[in-house]
Amino acid sequence: MSQRKLSLLMIVCSLIGGVIGFVVGEVILSQLSAELPQWLLMGLYFGQFALFVGLMCLVAEMISPRLNGSGWKQRYVGASWKMLVPSTLVMVGAAAMLLQLLYGFSYQRTSSTDNIVMLLDTSDSMRQTDPNSQLFQAAADVVRKMDSNMQIAVITFHSRTEVLQPLVQLRDQGTRDTVIAKLQNHPAPGGGTQIDKALQAGLEQLRTAGQLNPSSTVVLMSDGYSNVDLVTALEPYKQAGVRIQTVGMSKVDADGTYLLQRIAEETGGTYFNVDHADELSAIFGQIYDMSRQNRNLVSERTGAAADSTYFAIVRVASVLLIGGLLGLALGLIFDNRHLAKSFTIGGAVAGVLAGLLLESALTSVDWIDWTVRLMACALLAVVMTLFTAVVPVSAGGGQTSFASRVRGKRSGERLTESGSRVGKRFDL
Repeated sequence: MSQRKLSLLMIVCSLIGGVIGFVVGEVILSQLSAELPQWLLMGLYFGQFALFVGLMCLVAEMISPRLNGSGWKQRYVGASWKMLVPSTLVMVGAAAMLLQLLYGFSYQRTSSTDNIVMLLDTSDSMRQTDPNSQLFQAAADVVRKMDSNMQIAVITFHSRTEVLQPLVQLRDQGTRDTVIAKLQNHPAPGGGTQIDKALQAGLEQLRTAGQLNPSSTVVLMSDGYSNVDLVTALEPYKQAGVRIQTVGMSKVDADGTYLLQRIAEETGGTYFNVDHADELSAIFGQIYDMSRQNRNLVSERTGAAADSTYFAIVRVASVLLIGGLLGLALGLIFDNRHLAKSFTIGGAVAGVLAGLLLESALTSVDWIDWTVRLMACALLAVVMTLFTAVVPVSAGGGQTSFASRVRGKRSGERLTESGSRVGKRFDL
């Protein structure tokens, strides 16, 4: 006989496990994103999350065996501990790696080399907005972290433009050091702001190098305003699919802010507002990450794939599968086919909800993204455990431990909680 059950303790413990997994996952993202490939990063993220959720659910059932029965606690809890790591960290982590490989695959990539052209404002007003030259320090920081297959050009502008560094590939440390040295010895601020000349100079750099294509990104930073014929200035960029990411100081010139927003919007780029010059390094680093289009399942998708329906479907489907596997992992831990069915269905539903949340709510704002990921982790942990109240579970527990199967082969029988023979097995 089957009946619907609900363990409030397991719901609470699963939520606790999900929160712990979220915190550890955020540490992994912040500390290892620049060092590990995305497929391994996501494997660690979801693998450890599943481990903590499974651990806390196991602890809850040991304290109060509401779902699996007291017989499981007396006889089979040892086998459940042995299945914890293989079922969660290994199985869910390996699946997340494969799904991230699918999600991160760029089937439309047009070039093996990415190009960044920096257009940096050195007008006289920068003496007040950036007195410590943090703009050039931020640009140097980005050059230090760039991959060796990247190409970069640096153009400064005020009343006129100067090509500080023509487009060059950072193929070795010597080239990288040369570019950094030029940034550290930049020209002093002076003169007015001529954004149209800067855009034309950036265009010429890409044309000359034969890199006027979607693999190139232009970064325009300014704190001022100038008259720009946007149709003339931006049409070549738009036709070539080159995105212009703009960075501005909103407190200095409202008209300049609006101009930079228009430039970014019309070329498919993003406008970044900077209140203080010391924020520039983080902003430039974020733009660099966007230019690499290094997508992962729990972060905002940027670049050419930002509005892709294909990648939206792949993300939601991937989180669905991860949620379903998390539920199956709990079924394996408890060696209970009824719970496996309930948790797997609940995990799949939770995965859909979490995937839709990640797809629709992630932004470029750190605290918002943390909140969205926390909510997604909570959905994956809690919704799954609620489904024992939806999908009936065997009244007798329905569990068959791996240890009892071995004994059953020798004795020809298995025991229920009361000691009677039972004919049901959890056959996967």
